[in-house]
Amino acid sequence: MTYKKFLLNLYPQIRKHLGKLILTSVLMISSTLLESAIPEITGQIVDKLFGETRDGSNAILFSIGLFLVILTSSIFAISSTAISSWVANIVVMNLREQMFHTLLRLPKTYLDRNSSGSIMSKIIYDVEQIAGAASTLWLDFIKALVMVIALSIYLFYKSWELSIGLIVILPLIYYAVYISAIRMRRSSKNVQASMGQMTHKLKENINGNMIIKVFNAKNQESDKFFEIIKNIRQQKFKVDITSTLNSNLINILLGIGLSAVVYLASLFFKLTAGEFLSYFTALAMLIKPAKNLVNINKPLQNAMAAGESVFGFLNEKIETEIDKRVVKKIKGEITFKNVSFSYVKNVQTLKNFSFKISPGEKVAIVGPTGSGKTTIIELLTRMYESYEGKILIDGEDIKSINIDTFRSNISLVDQNIYLFNESIKENITFGSDINLNTNELQEVAKISGSDEFINKLSNKYDEIVGEDGSLLSGGQKQRIAIARAVAKKSPILILDEATSALDATTEKFVQQAINEISKTRTLIIIAHRLSTIQNADVIVVMNNGDMIESGTHKELIAKDGFYKNLIKDQFS
Repeated sequence: MTYKKFLLNLYPQIRKHLGKLILTSVLMISSTLLESAIPEITGQIVDKLFGETRDGSNAILFSIGLFLVILTSSIFAISSTAISSWVANIVVMNLREQMFHTLLRLPKTYLDRNSSGSIMSKIIYDVEQIAGAASTLWLDFIKALVMVIALSIYLFYKSWELSIGLIVILPLIYYAVYISAIRMRRSSKNVQASMGQMTHKLKENINGNMIIKVFNAKNQESDKFFEIIKNIRQQKFKVDITSTLNSNLINILLGIGLSAVVYLASLFFKLTAGEFLSYFTALAMLIKPAKNLVNINKPLQNAMAAGESVFGFLNEKIETEIDKRVVKKIKGEITFKNVSFSYVKNVQTLKNFSFKISPGEKVAIVGPTGSGKTTIIELLTRMYESYEGKILIDGEDIKSINIDTFRSNISLVDQNIYLFNESIKENITFGSDINLNTNELQEVAKISGSDEFINKLSNKYDEIVGEDGSLLSGGQKQRIAIARAVAKKSPILILDEATSALDATTEKFVQQAINEISKTRTLIIIAHRLSTIQNADVIVVMNNGDMIESGTHKELIAKDGFYKNLIKDQFS
C-alpha cells in the first residue's frame, strides 16, 4: 500500500475530527517553536548574566522568561497529546465497529478462505497500528519536522558558514529514510500476516485441547507454533535492526557536524561564549528530531502494512441488499429448479437438483455422507449464492429478497451446535426477532425437552452455559438449540441432525414436540437416524449430489431401491 492510498483510506475515518487534528497540530507546532527558542535564550543568559559585562538586574526577567517558555511549551504539548489520543481512540473504536459490522455480513465463502485467527488479528492487533498513524505518529512527525526546520533556520541565521555542512547531511538522512522504508514495509507486512497465523494457532489449540492430548500431538503443535513465532522474531528483528542502523547513522552524521563546529568555532570564528553555546545547543538539539524523523518510519510502515490488512477487510464484498424487496411473512413454499453447486471448482456437490416443498409440509432429506444434504440447506439459507439454477420462496427468487428479512422467516438447528457464553435464557431468545415472556420461555423449553434439566440448575434460566456451551452436555446443548429454533416461530424450520445427541427417551419426546410444531410450519429434516423420519410427508434420497428417489417411507420401501438398502444397512 502506497502512502497516498493509505491516506485516502484513512481520511474517511478522521474526516469528522479534522478540526481537532488541526488544533492539535497548531498546538504541537507552537510547543515546538517555543522549545526551539531555548538555545537562543540560554545563549543570551550566558552572555548577559555570566559574561564580562554582567548585569544581574535582568536575572529575574530571564528566569521568568525561560520558565514561561518551558511551561507554555509543555502545556501546549500536553493539550496536543490529549486531544490526539482522544481522536485515536475514537478512530480505533469506529474501525473495530465497522470491522465487526463487516464480519457479521461477510459471505461464508470469505470465512471458508480465511482463518478465524487472521480475522481476529486484523480487528485486535492491526487496528492499533493504524491508530498510531492517526494520532501520536502524526504529532511526532510534526514535532520532529518543525524542530528540524526551525533549528536549521536558526543555525543558518547564527552562522551560515558553520551550517553549510547541513546541506550535505540532510539529504543523506532523507536517503537513509527512503531506503529503510522499502525494507521495513516488506518486513512489517510479514509480521502482520504472522500475527494472524499465531492467533489462529492459539485458537486451534485452545478449542482442540482435548484432541491434542488424546492424540498425543503436543510436540507436533509446539513445533508448528515455534515456527510461527520464529518467523515473527526474524521479521521484527529485520525491522528493528534497520531502524537502529538508520538512527545511529544519523548520530554519526550529526556527530561529525558537532565535532566540526567545536573545531572550527574555536579556531576560525569569533563567537562569544553565549553565541557558541546557543549554536552548539541548537545543533545538539537537532539530533533527536532528526533521529525521530527516521524512527517514525518504523511505526509508519507497520501502520501501512496494517492499513492494507484492515482496509482490505473493510472493502470486502458483504451481504448488502438494501435495494431488494423486504418481506415480512412468507407461506413457506420452497422450489429448487435445476440447482447445481460446487464448493471446489469442477467438483459438483449438487447436480441439477429440482424439488418442490409445499407450505406446512414435513420433508426429510437422507443419504450417505457427502451426498449433498447439508449443501441444500446452506443454499436455502443463502450461505452461498454462486449456484446455477433457481431457488424460489412462494414463487419468488430468493436472491431478489432482502437477505435479512428472508432469513427472519427461517429457523435452524445446525448439526454443529453453537451456544454463546451467556445465560440459557439469552441463548434461547437469541436474535432480534425473539421476544418471549416467562410463560412462553418455559413453554418453548418444555417443547424441546430442556425444561427438565434447566429446573435442576441453581440459577435455572439465568445459568451461564460457558464458552460454546462447555458447561452443558451434548444432549443438553442440542435441546437448547432446538428451543432456540422453536422460539423464533418462523414459517420454515430446518433440523440438521437435530436429535443426534439425544438419548432414545428424550429423542422420542422431542420428536413428538417436532411433530406438533410441524403442523404450522414447513419442516425440513436432515437425519442419519432413519427411524426418526419415517412419518415425513416426503423423503428425498440423495447420493453423490443427485436426488435418486423421493416419496413416503412406505412408497420408498416398496420401490426396493437405494432407500431400502439404507434402512437395511442401519438396522442390520
